[in-house]
Amino acid sequence: MTNTAESTKQICKFCDKEFKIIPQEQKFYDRKKLPTPENCPKCRQKRRLSLRNERNLYKRKCDKCKKEVISTYKPDSEYTIYCQECYWEYLG
Repeated sequence: MTNTAESTKQICKFCDKEFKIIPQEQKFYDRKKLPTPENCPKCRQKRRLSLRNERNLYKRKCDKCKKEVISTYKPDSEYTIYCQECYWEYLG
């Protein structure tokens, strides 16, 4: 780790590339009591994306009024899907 008046330079633990941590970023970590990152922003982003759940969206019809909606359920799934208006009507 190399310090300058403006930034801190580090070597990423995953890809061995050099990256900078600017003073504003370091202040954020200090304020939140977080450790200084050990990997570059690109490797951090890859890691965050690997932890996400994959979501698929499907176009299908509301089971009541047949209006097209977007759902997380496949069109051939057994679940009843309503558009927003029909859902609120169903709730009463």
